[in-house]
Amino acid sequence: MIPPLRSNDTVTMTKLDFGFFDDSGQPRESRILMFYSFETEQHLSRSGILHYHVAERRFVGPRHDPELTDAALAFLAKSGRLGGPTT
Repeated sequence: MIPPLRSNDTVTMTKLDFGFFDDSGQPRESRILMFYSFETEQHLSRSGILHYHVAERRFVGPRHDPELTDAALAFLAKSGRLGGPTT
């Protein structure tokens, strides 16, 4: 069994990939659900879901590695889903 990541763990991510759950039932104007997957330097696959609250301009739910959320924000901006500058 692969041990879960702890909040103080740092992970080098390779093969990072994002996608959208557009049929999640959430209104696209206020919330964005997206999935991510990556491989660690130990060649372990990791994946999960990120929930971005558009009005609050932040990810909600469990804390994630800043490298992951920064990459996710760049993906959202590049895809045109944010509609403005991010913080």
